[in-house]
Amino acid sequence: MKIAVACDAPQENSPVSAVFGRCAYFAIYDGKNIEFIPNTSSGFARGAGIQAAQMLASMGVNIVITGGIVGPNASMVLAQAGISVVNGFQGTVKDAIESVQRGTISPMPPNIPLVNEPPFITDSQFEYDELKMLEEEKAYIEERLEDIKKRLNELKN
Repeated sequence: MKIAVACDAPQENSPVSAVFGRCAYFAIYDGKNIEFIPNTSSGFARGAGIQAAQMLASMGVNIVITGGIVGPNASMVLAQAGISVVNGFQGTVKDAIESVQRGTISPMPPNIPLVNEPPFITDSQFEYDELKMLEEEKAYIEERLEDIKKRLNELKN
């Protein structure tokens, strides 16, 4: 079983990213090793989630874990490839992998949404969740930037 975990840093203790298509990395666990793959579609103006889903499908991934919600188009690509999804995971990359191994989280089976299927969340709820996720990501990036600035000053002095 191959697990892909959305993350923003190539480290096992990195928090699971709140964004799927625009995360910086995917941690790929093959049952023995974790490899961090840059998400080359994260900077796309449109279709980042679809491209990320296609990349993971081409790698033979069975389960995707994200801290947010995989968008509808990317969900469809993942479902068509038979890839199960865990949305809303809170914790680190290592926590996510261990949770699947222990069976304490269960991925949603692949589900291709029907065209007339009602949405599970409203647009306003999605926008609120996206705003919250982006604010959290911004805070994380600002904190990381401060660490980088401190280190640069140390090296210069």
